[in-house]
Amino acid sequence: MSDGLAFLSVDAAADRGGFHPVAVSAIDRAQRDLGATFEERGGWAVAVSIPGEEEHTAVGIADVSHLTKLELRPAGEPIEGEGISWYPISPRRALVLCTPALGDSVRARVGERFSLDVTGAYSVIAIVGPEAETVLRRMTHIHHFPSGGEIAHVQGHVLQRGGGYWVICAQELGHYVWEVAVDRASALGGGPIGVDALPGGPA
Repeated sequence: MSDGLAFLSVDAAADRGGFHPVAVSAIDRAQRDLGATFEERGGWAVAVSIPGEEEHTAVGIADVSHLTKLELRPAGEPIEGEGISWYPISPRRALVLCTPALGDSVRARVGERFSLDVTGAYSVIAIVGPEAETVLRRMTHIHHFPSGGEIAHVQGHVLQRGGGYWVICAQELGHYVWEVAVDRASALGGGPIGVDALPGGPA
């Protein structure tokens, strides 16, 4: 990994002189304003629950930006396994997303293809529940997944995961895309949820 881009990796942070760095996503403030409960997971402050989430059975919107994100060049063969998501952007480039606990083992598996840890460069928003597809259709005209394109009038990527979808966008656009997703969900009786409310357990 280039030293000039080490700031994108949460793993590059270390305790110094009593200071304990914790990463926050671009959606952190919006979740705090909702009264979310946070826990530190994988070096991130993660919203594990949000008041009222139990009412959002039609569709839930969760922030899973704390997932480890590795860029591979060349894309090569897929990396598979429990807790690992493989997304080939092109034959020359792919993203691998995984739970923070799997980060080191995935890096070892990809070997020389590992190019950059871009964990801090992207926001990831999960849309889950019976109305997840309806919410997504109201945000994008992308029809095949995984795929990239315009989402809420900005560029991003959509993956099908966990009975719903993951929307990946540049971290500086994360707060905006989150608000659009929550707005579309609220019209269907849905809204924000913490990661512990995701189907299949916490991310």
